Amino acid sequence: MKSGDKKRLSTIRMLISAIRYAQIDTPEMTKEDEIKVLQKEAKKRRESIVAYREADRAEQLAIEEDELKLIEEYLPTMMGEEEVRAKVKEIIGNGEYANFGMVMNAVMRELKGKADGSVVSRMVKEVYQG
Repeated sequence: MKSGDKKRLSTIRMLISAIRYAQIDTPEMTKEDEIKVLQKEAKKRRESIVAYREADRAEQLAIEEDELKLIEEYLPTMMGEEEVRAKVKEIIGNGEYANFGMVMNAVMRELKGKADGSVVSRMVKEVYQG
């Protein structure tokens, strides 16, 4: 507040509001629950960025990108593509999964909160199909 960064202040207030709103359903929120809320907000921003880019709305795009950068500051670092690919190969290597859905379910269960779902999906398709 004291720094006068209105964009940052607005985004932080929005995040606090989202967490408080989630506390209505889950009064005893854990750190993991709060991280899930932040991940949900980050996902909304990513989807908006894609939509604004397709609609050629540069001003809104810049706002969403700034908000996403700030939200990501508060999220734990996610696994990179190579780490996810290695984990997918390890899980597929067990040979106990009959189809793509089973592989995806096993990988997501293993990497929940550690990797972005879209990256996991892309890596599972790449490794499982190839």
